[in-house]
Amino acid sequence: MIHLIILLLSACLLAANTPAHTADTIGLSFFSVPVPGRGGVMDITLWYPATAGGTPVLVGDSPLFKGEAAQQGAPAATGSHPLILLSHGGLKSGPFIGAWMASRLVSKGFVVAMMRQPDPQTMTSEESLHEIWLRPADLSAALTAIEKDSTLPVKIDRNRIGVLGFLVGGTSALSIAGGRLDPENFARSCEPDGTGVDCAEFASAGIDLHSIDRQKLTRSHLDPRVKAAVVIDPEFGASFAPESLTRISIPVRLINLGSRETIWPGLRASGLKDAIPNARYDLLTDASQYSAFSECKPSGAAILRKEGEEPLCDDPKETSRTAIHDRLAEIVAAAFSTNLPQ
Repeated sequence: MIHLIILLLSACLLAANTPAHTADTIGLSFFSVPVPGRGGVMDITLWYPATAGGTPVLVGDSPLFKGEAAQQGAPAATGSHPLILLSHGGLKSGPFIGAWMASRLVSKGFVVAMMRQPDPQTMTSEESLHEIWLRPADLSAALTAIEKDSTLPVKIDRNRIGVLGFLVGGTSALSIAGGRLDPENFARSCEPDGTGVDCAEFASAGIDLHSIDRQKLTRSHLDPRVKAAVVIDPEFGASFAPESLTRISIPVRLINLGSRETIWPGLRASGLKDAIPNARYDLLTDASQYSAFSECKPSGAAILRKEGEEPLCDDPKETSRTAIHDRLAEIVAAAFSTNLPQ
């Protein structure tokens, strides 16, 4: 997944343009939070239910991907709203790869705090591995900052907080729920029979997974403030210590995009269902691993072929990425509505 970043980085921060799809008023705010593990701050994109007003913006628009429409600085809708912490992407991620999900969840009444990871262009392969333990810490740091911030444009229901993760973000969500990585399982993920996704990248950089910092890899990231988790196509799912999964006490919804034959082995979540006490597993067979990316523009597929990149714009025949996104957002929203405290 690491080499996909060249294309993801083309996404613009903000642009005035035509919306990617019609939605209720989506409020948008940008702020930074201190992240001790990184020795600095991280930018957060806060998406929230809003009323008319604010400045129209388009988030994540690029020559390849369609952007998501929002109203920056719009007045918030009345009432308090459940908060979803969203982490999307592999070890190196574009800043707005999860905007399509954030927008849809907001239209269903949630507030979404979307993490914006460090610039992957400046990140080495060795540094990218640190994201495995830095990202769950980012989520907790963001939640702490949000709880302390009295200037937020929207009111948060602090008793209804969930975490949603895709790919390495899914690994982070499982860590927040209480899962802990096992160093031996992790080290074996790039052996001949392993299920690691980025092994070619690590091999070319001369990285031996047996030499990674075990203390940091196995540290606990359990955050009891988070009451439910949704995990989509998690990387390193096979690397979690089984006994840690059995101790997860919150509801976990596990989702794979694709059929049993097409899901990459390193993203399979079905094996986690029986290990986690209160887990449910769903398989969206009309989707693929690429369906987790933003909707492509008409020229997107041609751009990818020209650059020799993976077919990010390809979905199974007779399917629509917009329809897949809508369906997936419905499943995610229903999971949080059911599993977060009422």
